[in-house]
Amino acid sequence: MTTWLRTSLPIPKKFNPEIYINIGDFYTKKSRLVLSGVVLVVVILLGSLPLGPLPPLFSLLNPSTGVWATEPSYSTGVTTFTLTQGNNHALVTVYREPDGFIGIASNETWAVYYEQGYLEAEYRLAQMEFLLLTATGNLSTVLGKSALSSDIFFRELGDYQIAQQEVANLSPTSYTYMAVSEFVKGINDYIASVSPARLPLLFKLLGYRPTNWTITDVFALQQLFLWENTASQFDPLYFTFALEKMPPNVVRAFYPAYPEGIQHPIVPNSLNPGIYTESGDVANLSLYTPSYFYPLNASPPDPPTLPLNLTVGTGYCAINIPQLLLSLRDLGSNDWAVNSPLTGGSGLLASDPHLSTTVPSIWIGFQLVSPGQNVVGVVFPGFPGIVLGHNPYIAWGATNGQIQQTYFYAEETSPSHPGQYFWNGEWVNFSVTNETIYVKGSAPYHLQVLRARNGVVIQTSPVTIAMDWVGLQPTYELTFFLRVDRATSVLEFQSIAEQYFKVATQNWAVADSRGNIGIFSYGLFPIISQGDPRGILPGTGQYDWEGFVPIQYQPSLYDPPTGFVFSANQITVSPGYPFYLGWDYESGMRANEIYTVLSQLHSANLTAMEELQLNVHDFSTNVFLKPLLTALAQAGYNDTPEYQALSQWNGDMYANSTAATIYYFWLINYISYVFKPWLLYYNITPSEGLGSVSFFLGPDDYYHGPLVEDLENWTVNYPNITWFSNPITKVRGNASYDMVQAYLETVKNLTSTLGNFSSAWEWGNLHKRVLSSFFGIQALNTVELPASGDGNTVDASYGLVSSFGPSWRLVVNMSDPLDGQGIYPGGVTENPVSPYYSNTFEPWNDGVYYTLIPSNVPPQFLYLYQEGIEP
Repeated sequence: MTTWLRTSLPIPKKFNPEIYINIGDFYTKKSRLVLSGVVLVVVILLGSLPLGPLPPLFSLLNPSTGVWATEPSYSTGVTTFTLTQGNNHALVTVYREPDGFIGIASNETWAVYYEQGYLEAEYRLAQMEFLLLTATGNLSTVLGKSALSSDIFFRELGDYQIAQQEVANLSPTSYTYMAVSEFVKGINDYIASVSPARLPLLFKLLGYRPTNWTITDVFALQQLFLWENTASQFDPLYFTFALEKMPPNVVRAFYPAYPEGIQHPIVPNSLNPGIYTESGDVANLSLYTPSYFYPLNASPPDPPTLPLNLTVGTGYCAINIPQLLLSLRDLGSNDWAVNSPLTGGSGLLASDPHLSTTVPSIWIGFQLVSPGQNVVGVVFPGFPGIVLGHNPYIAWGATNGQIQQTYFYAEETSPSHPGQYFWNGEWVNFSVTNETIYVKGSAPYHLQVLRARNGVVIQTSPVTIAMDWVGLQPTYELTFFLRVDRATSVLEFQSIAEQYFKVATQNWAVADSRGNIGIFSYGLFPIISQGDPRGILPGTGQYDWEGFVPIQYQPSLYDPPTGFVFSANQITVSPGYPFYLGWDYESGMRANEIYTVLSQLHSANLTAMEELQLNVHDFSTNVFLKPLLTALAQAGYNDTPEYQALSQWNGDMYANSTAATIYYFWLINYISYVFKPWLLYYNITPSEGLGSVSFFLGPDDYYHGPLVEDLENWTVNYPNITWFSNPITKVRGNASYDMVQAYLETVKNLTSTLGNFSSAWEWGNLHKRVLSSFFGIQALNTVELPASGDGNTVDASYGLVSSFGPSWRLVVNMSDPLDGQGIYPGGVTENPVSPYYSNTFEPWNDGVYYTLIPSNVPPQFLYLYQEGIEP
């Protein structure tokens, strides 16, 4: 039984939230208007009929429990109370800040994790529940059969079974077990205490009441986090079409195993030659040819359509399942750390992971203070501790390592051997797990999950395909987070990463209070002896994993002589690295800009780090703009206003720039003009990934993947290479000709859309940022704000209406960590009528930072920073 006594104290003010409350006010009116209109229409049309997955209408309109009853409100201020569990008592102080951060301080560690669970549930219960339903393959129980394909896939991944193994392997006396179990108690006590009137609106609309959480549930969320942050995922299924349809010389030209553009590897040979000395497996692989050819009467497998185009519900309350699944995916990020000689000895860290920018945010901010711990930063709802942040001794950030951790195998099966596959010279039984998925409004769905020695079967016809993922075994990334929250040096962080962070490899940049820095790209990197892992491999046993790259040969840097380490999802290592890690990295434009700025710095401080984090220079203009201007002048287009705008432009993607608009669309058209004819010529179709994945001109083709790097190399070094010609029309081209054609197409389209060249062409008129609803409910999106930047800029904002970018910004000087700055866009609560639902969006878009631990916090929050203070 848990009891508490709360006492209100005066609120310390760190900034005035009213400055940015206008969006919240607008949004409150908008939400109420939409809600009122929809409810009125439904009342008139449907009366008391059930609405598909929704409860009967009159229950929605119940004045005490329906949609009119309010969710928990968020109020800034300080509260103290005594927490009791049996004979254990703890004094707890909670400090709610207007910038979305909540401080929790206690003289007992267990109480901090309990209160964190309670507060995460109080302000993010719907978000947590839908993530858990996704992870455990139970969305259909709430949303009906439209969510079934999502549930099938996550049952095949076995998140819950793996989580059960992880919990079974944990010692009940371990720190991880204590932290997670107390966190779960807090969640459950909140669920038990919440009245029907205060349930999230989404629950009322769906007639859903949450049940108690378990420790296993939290580890199942860990598995979801790991899957969503695993690079490549299904890419080998799509790339198999390139290997099947394109001649080897074309594959070699378009998709080199090592990128051909400007490269500044995260861990170059010159800074850590020791990891390049082993023989490795790369020399034995055939990275340009397919390893598996399909039978003549069979087609290559269709890439999974999951989780595309799944929605459930009606009107403004429809749940968009892809939004739920993609919200945690890290498709790009920046981090770097700097020390002497650039800082005079101190260690600085900057980090901004690029994830979906949603409301509610995919992050929630906490400062956690207990004996031996004072850590501040952000965490995924449903997790205890801090994922990214700093304590008095270290600061850390992460980018996705882009390491391939999924491999696919075509299993040899036969009607003569039902339930078996051919492996290592004999017929072996598939292991079988029977699952039942309960579907709201429909009969239960019975699923048979097959597993082979080389992975879980994701397709049985026309060819049986198994996926081997390093996350199909127990790992303890939650333990990693809980331990690094208390780490005191870069080397201690490195040791913890070596032991516990295995799946969804990240490039961890770290700085400590002694002035040390490092970057570590650790994980489970499979070793195979032959074949091309970029496509589907034979499942006969000879291509299975033989182990993993030893930790001493995995990429890492500690205090390099350059004075900085950095990552922006670029290539991890130099040519000649002996092990295969993957091949489809980002284009390196953000990395090139970061490297250029850091290598030219004479001194670094917080201001310089913030300026770099907010940098909107598109480095691709350093490569393409001059050749483009030369080609246009030679073609006689140098007297046009569009040319003049480009010729006077410096490559910065500011919202008021007209040249930025022209260049953005020109680069898209240039890439498409060169590559689309070749992809069509080799019959790459939309169902095979054309327009969907980066290496097949996907929607991210102008800032991701190998194609823009090919153009970078060819435009500068091989302007007459044959790939500039069109294989369908037989028009012979070169770099200049193709650039001009792409330019003419761009100007034509912009003129058709915006009229003749004018201020209407300014980038901010077309390029916006928005916080999209985490649940994919469009009416719950924020307003769209004009924005600078693009997918190539350090301050990244991907797409024309961007809901993906720096989901959390952190800059810290570890000589004075109390001055650490940070912000995440959105707000602390998922309640759409709260002013704290989206109040940090506009300042985040404006480049504002907040001091994470303000000087006027209650004194216990300065524990370990100042002598004589206890938590």
